Amino acid sequence: MKTVVVTGANSYLGIALVERLSQMNISVHIIARPKSDISRLIQRTPNVNIHNYNGKQSSLEKLLEESHPDTIFHLAGKYYREDKPEYITSLIDSNITFGSQLLLASLNSSVKNFINTGSYFQFSGHNESAVNFYGATKNSFNEILNYYSSLEKFLSTTLIIFDTFGPNDWRQKLFHAITKAIKTNEVMPIPAGNIPMYPVYITDVIDCYILAAQKLESKPNEMINKCFAVRGDEETSIHEIIRTFEQVTDKKIYTEIGAWPASTREIKNIWLGSTMSDWSLKYNLAEGIKKIFEAHNEGN
Repeated sequence: MKTVVVTGANSYLGIALVERLSQMNISVHIIARPKSDISRLIQRTPNVNIHNYNGKQSSLEKLLEESHPDTIFHLAGKYYREDKPEYITSLIDSNITFGSQLLLASLNSSVKNFINTGSYFQFSGHNESAVNFYGATKNSFNEILNYYSSLEKFLSTTLIIFDTFGPNDWRQKLFHAITKAIKTNEVMPIPAGNIPMYPVYITDVIDCYILAAQKLESKPNEMINKCFAVRGDEETSIHEIIRTFEQVTDKKIYTEIGAWPASTREIKNIWLGSTMSDWSLKYNLAEGIKKIFEAHNEGN
């Protein structure tokens, strides 16, 4: 792995991956739409190679011809929890069309390995349909990926990402909300139900991406056209996560149960899937939360 392309590089996971790859002295090229905010990425990795995507197939073909990558990390995607008519076009464009164009461009390029990013929202239960339209688009792209992979021009695998957390996370998700509640002493709204979660620390997630690329080269038969879960080892809940935050920080978190509205379709039996061999967690929940506040204190 000498030269790579990363899509979704301005996301929380994408920035962490680009930073790690750069530290490994790998040449990193990213794909950015004209209106993408890449300021956080540039702040962390100012020397990254940036290529603009104008929505046309030709721009991706030109990018791959110029950068000559051996590996693509495909993290780009659009997420909406609820299904609304105004979301359909955006979800299809981001989660199906763009990725399909990239796969087609990869066929006659230097690309040897393609690491795709999936979501456990692709499964509403054990081998059941997707949780929502977002999950359905991710499933659809997986089928397209399998087709292009079957043409034997490159190898592919998919990482199914569960709830991720870590320092400096700006996403409006659970761990960000809990951290904010601790800092402000505001009452935090939470759902009434017990939602199962398998959170995984950002460093462990990036380790898994790197290992996936390495194993596609060294042990392809273990990886090709398979989906691997990237998750914590043990099931937990929002209440248990809050309790762990309280233990780590020695601060009380005030909550209002039921103030956070339930989704129209919740996951019945969360899909676990197999994790990748040779990959294991370095950080448990408490250790990861501790790292969040260590990073915050260092930044102040």
